[in-house]
Amino acid sequence: MPPTDNDIPTSAGQAPAFNALTFDIEEWFHAHNLGIPAKEWSNLPSRLAEPVDTILELLDRHDTTATFFVLGWVVRRSPGIVHRILSAGHEIASHGDWHQTLSDLSPEGFRADLRSARSALEEITRETVRGYRAPSYSIGTDTAWALDVLEEEGFAYDSSIYPVRAPHGRYGLPGAPLTPYRVRPRLWEFPLPTWRIPGRRIPAATGAYLRLFPVSVTEQAIVQNQRRGVPVVINLHPWEFDPDQPRVTAPLAKRVLHYTNLHGTRAKLDRLLKSYSFISLREAVALCEPEAVTKPRAEVETGEPQRDLIMPGTIGRQAVVQMASPPDTASAPPSPLSK
Repeated sequence: MPPTDNDIPTSAGQAPAFNALTFDIEEWFHAHNLGIPAKEWSNLPSRLAEPVDTILELLDRHDTTATFFVLGWVVRRSPGIVHRILSAGHEIASHGDWHQTLSDLSPEGFRADLRSARSALEEITRETVRGYRAPSYSIGTDTAWALDVLEEEGFAYDSSIYPVRAPHGRYGLPGAPLTPYRVRPRLWEFPLPTWRIPGRRIPAATGAYLRLFPVSVTEQAIVQNQRRGVPVVINLHPWEFDPDQPRVTAPLAKRVLHYTNLHGTRAKLDRLLKSYSFISLREAVALCEPEAVTKPRAEVETGEPQRDLIMPGTIGRQAVVQMASPPDTASAPPSPLSK
């Protein structure tokens, strides 16, 4: 079985495989918390250019490469944004076409959405788009069919699964592996990060969680994961760097999630880039390929040898290869995606 947090080695001297930095490139009005209908999008002002330039400037200053999951809708309306990201040497991946959660799509509707976005992206990149992230991390038990479609469409990796239930309950897959793994034979999954606090595990170091908590909390979460050998995949959105964006009427809880601490995002990312090294998910896939991860891990402080990084398991209907496997997984509960 794929391991959960209770099964991950915790040697204090063990370095993580990597930390990755990602951005979901969407407009402020695409955010699901604001609930703005798609029919209104074309009449609303674009505010992408300035925050994307802020992000690119920070990455350049810290000599860091990231993955940008770009919405197909954005590519068609603002192709110059994609050109700037690409020219700066970053990876372009897919965030879908119309920012629809997968629960609102059928398998064939999802396939059409994937193909439309990919076509728009590849017209600019002139190279194969290999990665995908679902809007609102919406791959879960009821939408696991999307993993089959991604594999069939030739994607190399997905980064949509939060291995813990979000406090608002809209996404999350408790019990899913915390470390990168093959969710299908030809498809890697890069889970979003979590933080273990007394009595529970919560989402961390992405989006609202990065903004709502002091940066010291995000740093604690990164260090905790590093000590456990768990890669951290941070994710942010351009609108989170735009404190002057329009305010719209929405339920209080959703306004808090969307608008809180927008003024501090830039400084927080700058501090993280000063303190930690990050790579793109394209680079992470190269690290995770079998030829790169079948060597035994370094022995922990006790001197006891660890098993290889590859461990077979099951999630969904096909085999999984788990990265950073534990010494003993007998106590790991079955994954919610197991059938």
